[in-house]
Amino acid sequence: MTLSIELEREESMTVRQWEEFLSLARRAGAADGTVVAEVTADHSEDILCSYRVERPDGPVSGPEQVVLPTWLVHDLLSVVKEVATSDGDVRGLETGAKTALQHAYDHLLLPVLGENPYSSAADKDSSE
Repeated sequence: MTLSIELEREESMTVRQWEEFLSLARRAGAADGTVVAEVTADHSEDILCSYRVERPDGPVSGPEQVVLPTWLVHDLLSVVKEVATSDGDVRGLETGAKTALQHAYDHLLLPVLGENPYSSAADKDSSE
């Protein structure tokens, strides 16, 4: 059995439609080299109807990709660099590390959960 993900062709296709199509294909296991086939009408090969990615039956979950803003990647790499190049004493890095961690939680959890359960406000509420 083969799993097919198909995007119906429209006159004005948006980037969002392509992103959703590619996201579904990736979750189904499509890789960078997976071919996207053009599906034509039965009565005429000149009429393009849709685009299709086919995946043989098997594991259907590829690695999820997460987009991080450049500033967050920079903050996280700065913290890791400080730890990696230190003599082992990273006590002065605590504030920067907490800030980078808080920003990462805000960016990754807030859109999904509607709140950040690890936020400073949540810490204050739980201590009362």
